[in-house]
Amino acid sequence: MVNRFICPLTVVISASLILGGCATTPGDCDPSKESFYNNTSCLASGAYKQRQRNLQTELAAEQSRNAAFKAVLAELQLEQSQVRTTLKAREARYARLDAAWRDLKRSLGTEQQQNAALASRIEQIDSEVEARKAPAIESEAKRKTQMREDLKRQVLLLQQELDAGVYD
Repeated sequence: MVNRFICPLTVVISASLILGGCATTPGDCDPSKESFYNNTSCLASGAYKQRQRNLQTELAAEQSRNAAFKAVLAELQLEQSQVRTTLKAREARYARLDAAWRDLKRSLGTEQQQNAALASRIEQIDSEVEARKAPAIESEAKRKTQMREDLKRQVLLLQQELDAGVYD
Protein backbone atom coordinates (compact mmCIF):
# COMPACT_ATOMS: atom_id res chain seq x y z
CA MET A 1 0.00 0.00 0.00
CA VAL A 2 2.80 2.39 0.84
CA ASN A 3 4.53 1.50 -2.44
CA ARG A 4 1.47 2.56 -4.38
CA PHE A 5 1.65 6.07 -2.97
CA ILE A 6 5.44 6.40 -2.79
CA CYS A 7 6.13 5.52 -6.44
CA PRO A 8 3.76 8.08 -7.99
CA LEU A 9 4.82 10.63 -5.37
CA THR A 10 8.48 10.02 -6.18
CA VAL A 11 7.78 10.43 -9.90
CA VAL A 12 5.90 13.71 -9.34
CA ILE A 13 8.60 15.09 -7.03
CA SER A 14 11.36 14.02 -9.42
CA ALA A 15 9.60 15.58 -12.38
CA SER A 16 9.07 18.85 -10.53
CA LEU A 17 12.71 18.89 -9.40
CA ILE A 18 13.88 18.22 -12.94
CA LEU A 19 11.60 20.87 -14.38
CA GLY A 20 12.43 23.30 -11.60
CA GLY A 21 16.12 22.63 -12.07
CA CYS A 22 15.79 23.50 -15.76
CA ALA A 23 14.50 26.99 -15.10
CA THR A 24 15.62 29.13 -18.00
CA THR A 25 15.75 32.76 -18.97
CA PRO A 26 13.65 34.13 -21.84
CA GLY A 27 16.81 34.35 -23.95
CA ASP A 28 17.36 30.60 -23.57
CA CYS A 29 13.82 29.80 -24.66
CA ASP A 30 13.80 29.26 -28.38
CA PRO A 31 10.89 27.17 -29.64
CA SER A 32 12.90 26.10 -32.67
CA LYS A 33 15.35 24.20 -30.43
CA GLU A 34 14.25 20.67 -29.69
CA SER A 35 14.71 20.06 -25.98
CA PHE A 36 11.81 18.54 -24.06
CA TYR A 37 13.01 19.63 -20.62
CA ASN A 38 14.05 23.11 -21.71
CA ASN A 39 10.83 23.71 -23.68
CA THR A 40 8.67 22.39 -20.84
CA SER A 41 10.51 24.58 -18.36
CA CYS A 42 10.12 27.62 -20.63
CA LEU A 43 6.42 26.92 -20.99
CA ALA A 44 5.89 26.37 -17.26
CA SER A 45 7.91 29.40 -16.15
CA GLY A 46 6.35 31.87 -18.61
CA ALA A 47 9.72 32.49 -20.25
CA TYR A 48 8.20 32.00 -23.71
CA LYS A 49 5.75 34.84 -23.08
CA GLN A 50 8.55 37.03 -21.75
CA ARG A 51 10.67 36.19 -24.80
CA GLN A 52 7.76 37.13 -27.03
CA ARG A 53 7.34 40.47 -25.21
CA ASN A 54 11.08 41.14 -25.49
CA LEU A 55 11.05 40.37 -29.22
CA GLN A 56 8.01 42.59 -29.77
CA THR A 57 9.72 45.44 -27.92
CA GLU A 58 12.86 44.96 -30.00
CA LEU A 59 10.79 44.85 -33.19
CA ALA A 60 8.96 48.06 -32.24
CA ALA A 61 12.29 49.79 -31.54
CA GLU A 62 13.71 48.64 -34.90
CA GLN A 63 10.57 49.75 -36.73
CA SER A 64 10.77 53.14 -35.02
CA ARG A 65 14.42 53.50 -35.98
CA ASN A 66 13.67 52.51 -39.58
CA ALA A 67 10.86 55.07 -39.66
CA ALA A 68 13.30 57.72 -38.44
CA PHE A 69 15.80 56.78 -41.16
CA LYS A 70 13.05 56.90 -43.76
CA ALA A 71 11.97 60.32 -42.50
CA VAL A 72 15.52 61.71 -42.77
CA LEU A 73 15.96 60.26 -46.26
CA ALA A 74 12.53 61.52 -47.33
CA GLU A 75 13.39 65.04 -46.14
CA LEU A 76 16.67 64.92 -48.05
CA GLN A 77 14.78 63.75 -51.14
CA LEU A 78 12.23 66.54 -50.70
CA GLU A 79 14.97 69.12 -50.33
CA GLN A 80 16.63 67.78 -53.47
CA SER A 81 13.40 67.99 -55.47
CA GLN A 82 12.78 71.53 -54.18
CA VAL A 83 16.29 72.55 -55.22
CA ARG A 84 15.64 71.09 -58.66
CA THR A 85 12.36 73.00 -58.84
CA THR A 86 14.09 76.18 -57.71
CA LEU A 87 16.84 75.63 -60.26
CA LYS A 88 14.32 75.03 -63.03
CA ALA A 89 12.34 78.10 -61.99
CA ARG A 90 15.53 80.20 -61.94
CA GLU A 91 16.54 78.86 -65.35
CA ALA A 92 13.07 79.66 -66.67
CA ARG A 93 13.37 83.23 -65.32
CA TYR A 94 16.80 83.51 -66.96
CA ALA A 95 15.38 82.24 -70.23
CA ARG A 96 12.51 84.76 -70.11
CA LEU A 97 14.91 87.60 -69.30
CA ASP A 98 17.30 86.48 -72.05
CA ALA A 99 14.45 86.39 -74.57
CA ALA A 100 13.19 89.82 -73.50
CA TRP A 101 16.71 91.24 -73.61
CA ARG A 102 17.30 89.78 -77.11
CA ASP A 103 14.02 91.35 -78.27
CA LEU A 104 15.02 94.72 -76.82
CA LYS A 105 18.49 94.56 -78.42
CA ARG A 106 16.92 93.63 -81.73
CA SER A 107 14.53 96.59 -81.50
CA LEU A 108 17.51 98.87 -80.81
CA GLY A 109 19.56 97.34 -83.60
CA THR A 110 19.70 100.28 -86.01
CA GLU A 111 20.03 102.91 -83.28
CA GLN A 112 22.81 100.88 -81.68
CA GLN A 113 24.75 100.82 -84.95
CA GLN A 114 24.48 104.58 -85.28
CA ASN A 115 25.28 105.52 -81.66
CA ALA A 116 28.54 104.27 -80.11
CA ALA A 117 27.50 105.34 -76.58
CA LEU A 118 24.27 103.34 -76.86
CA ALA A 119 26.20 100.36 -78.24
CA SER A 120 28.62 100.58 -75.31
CA ARG A 121 25.76 100.78 -72.81
CA ILE A 122 23.99 97.80 -74.39
CA GLU A 123 27.23 95.84 -74.30
CA GLN A 124 27.63 96.66 -70.59
CA ILE A 125 24.08 95.54 -69.82
CA ASP A 126 24.61 92.46 -71.97
CA SER A 127 27.65 91.47 -69.89
CA GLU A 128 25.64 92.00 -66.66
CA VAL A 129 22.84 89.83 -67.99
CA GLU A 130 25.37 87.08 -68.67
CA ALA A 131 27.14 87.66 -65.34
CA ARG A 132 24.00 86.80 -63.38
CA LYS A 133 24.50 83.22 -64.58
CA ALA A 134 28.00 83.25 -63.13
CA PRO A 135 29.61 79.95 -62.13
CA ALA A 136 29.67 81.11 -58.49
CA ILE A 137 25.91 80.66 -58.31
CA GLU A 138 26.10 77.28 -60.02
CA SER A 139 29.02 76.16 -57.87
CA GLU A 140 27.05 77.05 -54.72
CA ALA A 141 24.15 74.92 -55.92
CA LYS A 142 26.55 72.11 -56.82
CA ARG A 143 28.24 72.40 -53.43
CA LYS A 144 24.90 72.14 -51.63
CA THR A 145 23.88 69.22 -53.83
CA GLN A 146 27.15 67.47 -53.03
CA MET A 147 26.69 68.14 -49.32
CA ARG A 148 23.16 66.71 -49.46
CA GLU A 149 24.36 63.62 -51.33
CA ASP A 150 27.18 63.15 -48.78
CA LEU A 151 24.69 63.46 -45.93
CA LYS A 152 22.38 60.94 -47.58
CA ARG A 153 25.29 58.54 -48.07
CA GLN A 154 26.33 58.96 -44.41
CA VAL A 155 22.77 58.30 -43.16
CA LEU A 156 22.51 55.17 -45.30
CA LEU A 157 25.92 54.01 -44.07
CA LEU A 158 24.84 54.55 -40.45
CA GLN A 159 21.73 52.48 -41.09
CA GLN A 160 23.81 49.67 -42.59
CA GLU A 161 26.26 49.79 -39.69
CA LEU A 162 23.44 49.59 -37.16
CA ASP A 163 21.82 46.72 -39.06
CA ALA A 164 25.18 44.89 -39.17
CA GLY A 165 25.61 45.30 -35.42
CA VAL A 166 28.74 47.43 -35.61
CA TYR A 167 27.72 49.38 -32.51
CA ASP A 168 26.43 46.46 -30.42
